[in-house]
Amino acid sequence: MAIRREQRGDYFIEASASRLPDKQWQPRLLMTRVAVPPALARCQAFPGLSPAYDSPTLAIQHALDLGRKLADDRPPRLTI
Repeated sequence: MAIRREQRGDYFIEASASRLPDKQWQPRLLMTRVAVPPALARCQAFPGLSPAYDSPTLAIQHALDLGRKLADDRPPRLTI
């Protein structure tokens, strides 16, 4: 399973893809807020993103784009 990581503002973004039984790839996203003392780092996972893709590269790019958007916009669904 390939993984791409980057830091964007106060967040670390980890985008990956998992293979589904039908040979498609599902994007996965893990967002981590950088620890600023005295607060600890906090994570939020988005494990089952849709749609499924034919290649892991496309699935990872989708998760990475979503992570960047969440880090920039900080919408209510990002709870960390």
